[in-house]
Amino acid sequence: MNKALNMFYASMVLYLFGSVPFVLYAVVIKPLSVSYHENTYSMISPVFGNFGVYISSLEIIELVLITISLALFIVSIFLARASGKKLSKLTLMFPVILYLFAYIATAMAGVVGAAT
Repeated sequence: MNKALNMFYASMVLYLFGSVPFVLYAVVIKPLSVSYHENTYSMISPVFGNFGVYISSLEIIELVLITISLALFIVSIFLARASGKKLSKLTLMFPVILYLFAYIATAMAGVVGAAT
């Protein structure tokens, strides 16, 4: 059970790090970029460089970190069951809601960006 708990905590910490680019991409930057009347790949920022590449990089970083976190979460469930321990429903339900929210919000940000 100790390995399962370590994996569970690692998955939640990784989700925390993945949530920073998630919030930047899906909640702040991607919806604001829709308001611009030019292609984001033609915009150059003194801070970020090419704005379109920055947005794409945020999306990729976020998806990779959240997916690795999801994989660690699934492994922690299997390790807990293999050791004969049972995780509570709330312990399992809350991360599932977080993962669903992250993937749905990312998909919606992509749909909003593709529609313009």
